[in-house]
Amino acid sequence: MTAQLTQESVYIPGPNGRLAGELTYPDQGSVFAVVLIANPHPLMGGAVNNNVIERLALDLPAHGFVTLRFNYGGVGKSGGEPVDVAENMRQFWETGTSPADPNMAQEARCAADWLGTQFDLPRIGIGYSFGAYALVSGAIPCFDALVMISPTVARHDFSSLKDSDLASMVIYSDDDFATPVDVTQQWLDTLDPPTKRYLITGGEHFYRGMEPSIVEACADFIGQTISKRGRA
Repeated sequence: MTAQLTQESVYIPGPNGRLAGELTYPDQGSVFAVVLIANPHPLMGGAVNNNVIERLALDLPAHGFVTLRFNYGGVGKSGGEPVDVAENMRQFWETGTSPADPNMAQEARCAADWLGTQFDLPRIGIGYSFGAYALVSGAIPCFDALVMISPTVARHDFSSLKDSDLASMVIYSDDDFATPVDVTQQWLDTLDPPTKRYLITGGEHFYRGMEPSIVEACADFIGQTISKRGRA
């Protein structure tokens, strides 16, 4: 599926400065939802040009969705103090988290809130790796549905999902080094109502070459969610 797209640079008010983002939308036809896409951890190279983030941002509009991707504070053109890489990396490897994590979750909430001021459409969150935690921790109330790609359940607290009836899907790999498949599946078994599962074979954690499958899975899930919402 192809479409002529517009890519628009935007700046989003954040807790410590403006967050640089990019809206992408089709030039023609109707749009049915807006999708916020949250990056992996910047200490692990998470930014708007990540292979999975970029493909989602550029390919989902062909399905009738507006996408927004953004950089966390201090990354790229986003305002705020640059992350103290040495200190954050030290704690990250010791504990699996970094001192900057809560602030990035707050930034994700700011981006979700901003989308709500710009569009009167269903809002969908897609978080990849750490980005899944950022959305769950900071922005669950903003969304009509949530997709988590390789969520970092071995490192971060996703317990707030247990208290949510949000429609959700998890995309994960059978050989993910960051979160082993058995850990992900055990966590999924604790969720009620059940979360849709989409298992990719051989995706590791980076899904190189498998981005089209992720886009299609997300587009199908979003379309089904919107359809059910419209019948409610």
